[in-house]
Amino acid sequence: MKKLLLILFTVSLVVSCEKKEKPKDYLVLSGEVDNLRKRTIELTGHNFEKKIRFDRKTKTFLDTLTNITPGHYVLKIGKRPVQVYLSSIDDLKLIVDAKKRTKDPVFQGPTANINNYITEKAKKIGIVLGNASKLFSMNEEEFLSKLDEYKSILEDLAKSSQLPQDYLDKEMRNIHYEFALALENYQNYHRILYGDDEFVVSNQFPSDIPKDVDLNNSGDYINSKPYRDLIKKRLDEVTNKKNRTDGDFDLSYLESVHTEINDTLIKNDLLHKAAEKQITTTINLKEYFRKYNSYSTNAKNKAEISDLYNKLKLTAKGQPSPKFEKLENYNGGKTSLDDLIGKGKYVYIDVWATWCGFCKKEIPLLKRFEQQFHDKNIEFVSLSVDRPASKEKWKQTIKDREMSGIQLFAGKTQEELQFTKDYLIKGLPRFILIDPDGKIVNANAPRPSRSEELIKLFEELDI
Repeated sequence: MKKLLLILFTVSLVVSCEKKEKPKDYLVLSGEVDNLRKRTIELTGHNFEKKIRFDRKTKTFLDTLTNITPGHYVLKIGKRPVQVYLSSIDDLKLIVDAKKRTKDPVFQGPTANINNYITEKAKKIGIVLGNASKLFSMNEEEFLSKLDEYKSILEDLAKSSQLPQDYLDKEMRNIHYEFALALENYQNYHRILYGDDEFVVSNQFPSDIPKDVDLNNSGDYINSKPYRDLIKKRLDEVTNKKNRTDGDFDLSYLESVHTEINDTLIKNDLLHKAAEKQITTTINLKEYFRKYNSYSTNAKNKAEISDLYNKLKLTAKGQPSPKFEKLENYNGGKTSLDDLIGKGKYVYIDVWATWCGFCKKEIPLLKRFEQQFHDKNIEFVSLSVDRPASKEKWKQTIKDREMSGIQLFAGKTQEELQFTKDYLIKGLPRFILIDPDGKIVNANAPRPSRSEELIKLFEELDI
């Protein structure tokens, strides 16, 4: 009998263990949305992007999110961005109007208080500070007074919003980071708004406050964009100070991250974000890759940068240039790269677009070079990567700005055109120099605005 009872107890224990639910490791994000015609809603956060299907008939969306890092995210609902806080397990529902921005979102779920606070905080920014231009245009005394008022109001709001203690602690630090970042930006922004490059804050300006920020708090790095911005500014300052006039900023920046940052998560993320862009423009590709590889310890990140490096080696100095074929020529007909090489002339290509402000600033400087090197052994080519719908705007821009040289229209963006994809062009403008035989001289040649560098390069090539 005792044996039978023991067996029954054991079986009962096993069954109860099997029925025991696993800890919840997901959250359900849902919502009701008025005045939205799109079929998807975009959810973005730090190193996170996802599209969520929107049912236009029921005016609802619902998605189950797993392995979410707790923190601040943005739901782009049509043209309306809604800031939200997501935990890793707490469901959240919101009711929102995609067009009526004066109508606050309604939040339901365990994190409703946090999300209501975020909404109220966003309104305080506009009410107390106004727009950024107005704030940074103030004189020093007015600026500091307004900033103190803003900080005090936000701290009071956070303390009175019934926030969970762990979130409140993080948010109080986040408010401090916002305050510190504004102090850090004041001098430079004030110079820009007033056109006064000589403006300097007084000795009483509390510049010591940004200096007390700990650069190695990975929790705050994930949770706070102002904190990430502060770290980036500090690293830029360190790099500029130690970088020689003839130094390589990109290489020096990697070194700054390596020496200044101890936290592994922060260091790897900063290195990766820098390398994604800098490796496509650095003039020391091999050395840049070597340093990145020696500093980073994240296998996934290293694999991605290795892939970029291997592609970039194909556009290194001396390699045959990728080709473009049969692009529309402003003067009529179609032009391919093969039509320009093999004739004893270098080819200087400006990859640009009509929507690009920095591109337009280079146009008058490029025209001077074209005039200066007219009848020399070089062709100047401007390759537009505007969409097909912008063709007339492209033509009008050429006419209005009296652009010379060979003007080509791709009808594809730099992400779509094979020529620019082969060169891994991510930002505009981009200048490329190719030799008379079609081999790459410089895949990231100096811009016309860097005139001394460009003239030196032309002289070295006997152009």
